[in-house]
Amino acid sequence: MKRVGIYTHNFRFYHELVSVLKSWRINSVSIDNIDHMPSDVSIILSSKRDEKIREQQIRTDSATEAVRIAIPFLLGKEKFHSLIIGIDPGPKPGIAVLGDDILLEAFEAPSIDLLIRSVRTIASGYRYISYTVRIGHGDIPNRDSIIFKLKAAGMAPEIVDETNTSQPHKIHDNAVSAARIARGSTSFPDPRIQNYRRRDILEIEFTTLQKAITA
Repeated sequence: MKRVGIYTHNFRFYHELVSVLKSWRINSVSIDNIDHMPSDVSIILSSKRDEKIREQQIRTDSATEAVRIAIPFLLGKEKFHSLIIGIDPGPKPGIAVLGDDILLEAFEAPSIDLLIRSVRTIASGYRYISYTVRIGHGDIPNRDSIIFKLKAAGMAPEIVDETNTSQPHKIHDNAVSAARIARGSTSFPDPRIQNYRRRDILEIEFTTLQKAITA
């Protein structure tokens, strides 16, 4: 399994980065000696103030941005061909990200304004050739509010049919619905997953980042 290397003298950045990598379940290793680089390290993450030690090195002071830029390298590429951001509209909208059909993120935003902020940081944080924002057609008042704010931010989302993306009702989860909206599939999910948690459902239905890295 590929790992990211951490090379930094910025202790705050280091601890933030370790925390973000842990939440994403991405393996990492601290680089102390640049002359002895582990062979399974595909990309180095550093703060802006750290020296450049390798061509494939990301230098930024945002831990989340560093991880987002690093992900394609873990998959053997420098950028995604296609990035799709799916949104399940509502007062606490779901948001999910697919990169070349791999599920990268899926979570629920506490508010519409924080959703817009998340979409903007996702669009600016990843590296890709093209991106698309898809939003479900339901919950018209919140949907239209989200679309208005996305357009104000320079983004024009596609409205897609979200029929069955919330099924079965026992497991209704905004993040899961957003992932299905991003995928563009309205097929009814396997009813056997109704007692599963969000992570389990996503692992069953999608090629997740963890699956792709270990494949």
